[in-house]
Amino acid sequence: MISHIKKALLPLFILPAFLCQAQDNRIPALPPALEIQVHHVPKPVVTGGHPVLFYEIHLTNFSPWPLLLTKVEAQDAKNTTALTLIKDTGLLQRLAAPGQKSPTATIPPGNMAVLFVEYSAAAAQFPAEIIHQVSFKNTLRDTATEYTITGAAIQLVTSPAIVLGAPLKGGPWTAVYSPVWAQGHRRVIFVKDGVARIPGRFAVDFVKLDSTGKFADGDEDRITNWYGYGAGILAVADGVVSSTRTDFPESTALSNHPDYAAHLATGNYISLKIADNTYVFYEHLQPESIVVKAGQRVKKGDVIARLGFTGQSTGPHLHLHVANADAPLGAEGLPFVFEKFTLTGTIPDFNKFGSAPYIPQSQPVRRELPVSNSVITFP
Repeated sequence: MISHIKKALLPLFILPAFLCQAQDNRIPALPPALEIQVHHVPKPVVTGGHPVLFYEIHLTNFSPWPLLLTKVEAQDAKNTTALTLIKDTGLLQRLAAPGQKSPTATIPPGNMAVLFVEYSAAAAQFPAEIIHQVSFKNTLRDTATEYTITGAAIQLVTSPAIVLGAPLKGGPWTAVYSPVWAQGHRRVIFVKDGVARIPGRFAVDFVKLDSTGKFADGDEDRITNWYGYGAGILAVADGVVSSTRTDFPESTALSNHPDYAAHLATGNYISLKIADNTYVFYEHLQPESIVVKAGQRVKKGDVIARLGFTGQSTGPHLHLHVANADAPLGAEGLPFVFEKFTLTGTIPDFNKFGSAPYIPQSQPVRRELPVSNSVITFP
C-alpha cells in the first residue's frame, strides 16, 4: 500500500523542477558583472608642451562568462564630454592580463586585466573629475548585446609638479622610455607585501650618444666604450639619502652579464628623499662609486655616484624614477618634470637606436618630462 502511495506522489515532486527549468530558460540573462577600478589616482605631467595623464584601469570579471571588451571612454564627469576613446587595436595594445604573455581583449570568468591609459588634455587642462564608460559583450550568451557600465570616477591630484634639477651633465642623452612598450617600465607591475604597484610608471633610462647617434666608441660589448659609462650622477634636489645598495658587481662586457631576476633589477642604487613621501631612485650605479650614505644631507648638483652597469640592464645607463616610498620595487611611481633642458633631437625610428643619426634640434624646454625617446642636453 505504501509503495503505491510513493509511486502516486512521485510526479508531484518532479513536476515543479521541470516547471522551474522551463521558466529559467525564459528568464533573460542578467548583465555580466564587470568591476572597474582605478587604484592609483593620477596627476597630470607636462610633456611635449601638453599635460598628459598616465594611469591604469583594473577590470575584474565576476560573471560566469567570458567578457569581450569593445571600448573604453574617459569622460569629464561634469558634462560627459569625451576625453579619450580606446577601442579596436588601441584597446588590445593597452591591455595586459597577469600571467598571460599574449594580449587579449577577452577576460575569462574570475580573471582580471589591466588597461594602461595615457592621453593629453585637448583644452590645456583636465577636468577636476573624470569618469569612465566601459563597453563589453558576453561571448557565450547574448553575443549581440553590448553592455556599457559607468564608474571608476577619479578626482585628479592638483598639487604642484615635482620639479627636479639635472641628474647628469651635458649630453646628448636619450630619454629612453615608452608607455606602449609591453615590457617597458610603465607596464611592469610588482607585488610586494600583498600590494600590486608600478614603481617605474614614469621611469626614464638615460643613454648618452655621440653626434652620429652611436652610444659606444668601438666595440659595444665592452662597457667602458659606452659614452655614458662613468658619468657623474647628480643630486636633483636638496635632500637626505634614505637608502643605498652597493653590493652588486659589474660585468666588463655585455656578453657576460648575468641574467638577473626582477627582484634584483635595481643593481647598485641610491634613494634620495626630497620631500614627504617623495623619493628619487638612481639605479644601475657603478660599484664603489657611491659617495653618500643613508642619513647624509646633499645639495642639488652634488655628485653622488657614477653611471654604471649593474643589476638587470642591457647596457650602461642611468635609470631614474620618483616614488612615494623608500622601496625601489614596492612603491607607486610619481610624475616629475625637469627644471630645464634642451631638446637636442628626435629619433625617427627607435629600432635603429644606436646605429643611425638622430634628427638634430635645439629647443629650450622648462618644467617638462622629456618626450618619449627624445634626445636632450642638460645644462
